Amino acid sequence: MIRFGRCVTACTPIVVCSPCFGTLSIVLQEGSPMSDQHEVYSVDTADAVTRARGVMKQRGGELSQAALKTLAREVILRMAQKPEDPGSDTVRTVVDKAAVVALCDALLSPDEQAAAGLVREARLGGMDVDQLYFSYIADAVRMLGERWDNDEATVPQVIIGTGRVYGIMRELRSVFLSQRVPQAPGAEAVFAQVPGEIHTIGVMMAADALRRDGWEIDLRLGLAHDALVEEIARMQPSILGLSASTRQQTFALARLIVAIRVRCPQVWILVAGQIVPLDDNLRDLVDADAVAATLSEATEALDSHLTERGRLISKRG
Repeated sequence: MIRFGRCVTACTPIVVCSPCFGTLSIVLQEGSPMSDQHEVYSVDTADAVTRARGVMKQRGGELSQAALKTLAREVILRMAQKPEDPGSDTVRTVVDKAAVVALCDALLSPDEQAAAGLVREARLGGMDVDQLYFSYIADAVRMLGERWDNDEATVPQVIIGTGRVYGIMRELRSVFLSQRVPQAPGAEAVFAQVPGEIHTIGVMMAADALRRDGWEIDLRLGLAHDALVEEIARMQPSILGLSASTRQQTFALARLIVAIRVRCPQVWILVAGQIVPLDDNLRDLVDADAVAATLSEATEALDSHLTERGRLISKRG
């Protein structure tokens, strides 16, 4: 159950829980998306909401309803912005409306596993991953947003429902990786600042240092939230580095990562900068894949991820 309250930290804006504000329900095993041997299995994962709430309670605060509503709207908004055909020339079959209604109902149901079960059944039934993601799930999320707008779903229901969607999409990342990144990726990444960040020297120096080590780094600086999300969606990188410097940017960082993961599901995200040593739980709070307080830590994390991703892709091939 999610309890709502206000952040009592007077000197900072809202500090939000992990964007994984629902139950992480399913994992799709690495492999060919349409393979008969493709396996879907459930995984026991500690509830990120519970972990984040524990962190907040240590500070004397609770999760903010306003913050959770913002993240829920971010999921709905970004799903609604999905292109009808995400870069493929293949014409996808329209998902039956009754199936979409059933998934939307499941997202709002008391059964935490209902929506995940329907997605699992669709996947095992042979639904293509693009159709699964961009039609089946996206249409259900759009319907969820319509119910919210029409007062047919309460705020707590929508927060829980979008959290479930976010968790399902996060666990679909390995399948998107296998389809969108068929070859082992090179040392390429996009570096960007959290909107509102005014310090550019650190991220520019990090980019220059990594370039000297053979990395190809694209910098995106000074962009507002929506512009940055759409730029990342256009570029579709496999690795993204985000820079932030203060604890006050925690919520902006969490919101940005939610939006980017919806628009770019295969991306691996590193958070770096002066914000990292300020909170030992930052990785969980903002749903990053890794955090780095120094250039050496960032380099180690990037190199390690690149090696591991190459190993997985090579094994799959």
